[in-house]
Amino acid sequence: MKVIVSDPISNDGIKILIENEIDVINISNKDINNCSEDIRNANGWIIRSGTSITGKMINQAPNLSVIGRAGVGIDNIDITQATRKGIVVMNTPDSNTISAAEHTMALILNLSRNINSGHYDIMSGKWNRNKLIGSEIFNKSLGIIGLGKIGREVMYRSLAFNMKVYGY
Repeated sequence: MKVIVSDPISNDGIKILIENEIDVINISNKDINNCSEDIRNANGWIIRSGTSITGKMINQAPNLSVIGRAGVGIDNIDITQATRKGIVVMNTPDSNTISAAEHTMALILNLSRNINSGHYDIMSGKWNRNKLIGSEIFNKSLGIIGLGKIGREVMYRSLAFNMKVYGY
């Protein structure tokens, strides 16, 4: 079985494929337009957000049976054409839930504590401590629009800061 990997994935991911006797065709550092031979021979295709699989590409891959999206969405895959060709399309909906929630909390903390301003000033050789005071997020209110997987994880982390959380 031959699987194209057209966006960077972890070395552990590549290792799992190889250990399962899958021939990995790593084209993540190539122009996909120059990889028609690889596409033609592929049985599977692993992408992230950097690759868009068009209907034309699917038509060039007569052996393709599965497309795996290492990530949440599948908006960069021509689902209609994949379905017509009987190609299974799957994604990993939980793969970045925690990362996205932690990033959201990092941004909240960054804004409340003026971290960007402080970093910029320090890099410019200044120390304006009075600009770095910011405010605590303790007991502050946070509105979360969308309480799906990521929204709920943000909520749990916000509660750890004793924030008042309102969700919609």
